[in-house]
Amino acid sequence: MNPAPLQNPLIVGRLPFLVCAPFFHSSLRGADGIRFVDGVPSFLNGELQAGRADCAPSSSFEYGLHYRDYKLFPGISTSSTMEMKSVLFLSQVPWEDLEGAPVGLSSDSATSNVLFRILCGRRFGVKPRVLPGTGESAVVEAVGRVFIGDRALRESLSGKWKHRYDLADVWARWQELPFSFGLWMVRREALAEKAALVAKFHRILLDSLASFRADMGKALDAWTAVYPSGLPRPLMLGFYETADYGFTPKHARSLELFYRLAGEEGFLDAAPKLDFVEV
Repeated sequence: MNPAPLQNPLIVGRLPFLVCAPFFHSSLRGADGIRFVDGVPSFLNGELQAGRADCAPSSSFEYGLHYRDYKLFPGISTSSTMEMKSVLFLSQVPWEDLEGAPVGLSSDSATSNVLFRILCGRRFGVKPRVLPGTGESAVVEAVGRVFIGDRALRESLSGKWKHRYDLADVWARWQELPFSFGLWMVRREALAEKAALVAKFHRILLDSLASFRADMGKALDAWTAVYPSGLPRPLMLGFYETADYGFTPKHARSLELFYRLAGEEGFLDAAPKLDFVEV
């Protein structure tokens, strides 16, 4: 007998990437009052913006575009102070030689694409030819491509690319700041209509992060039973050595700088205010 559908649940976007295992490993069997919807960052951005999802660890650039619609969970992000390892630009030529060269962007992450384009102009002084579309046929001629998530990890092991650039590492070496690719965003109407469930899920997130740190092996076993990655176990465990799930004043300064540069490059109309949920 199927369980009765949830009445007005909190709809939470869930990324099926290793980077998000710390957020979700403990709630894979469900949580009362919560309904999960899976998808890549670009999909979850659309679900949030359309109001079909209430909260998600979504794209930092999505917040920049529509910050008036959201508030942020404080102290939590998907960031790195060194290598992110799962947000890469892989290329056949050095980044400095990309002037006019055809490159492909990721179909899954606007934040990574905008960061790549900022780094091209501001850090390396080049303007590559960005290919239209993001499917395999559209980027077959690309000399370099932006990859994110588990695919980035697999591509970095493939041996197909001569040069590997971790976007978080390039940013950190340039600005001496961490980079936040994802923020935990909550739609403002969900805060008004589902306040108790929002508070409950915030506690679930904090507990999940704590239990992941306490027993990473057990947490990964639970995660990969549902979302198998096919990656070597040492690589998966090593991934979390540089991933950072906090959000400090340094993260805020970095994000504000990213938004300012994105505005100057024409990707944003206005610099957003970082507005946090009171918990």
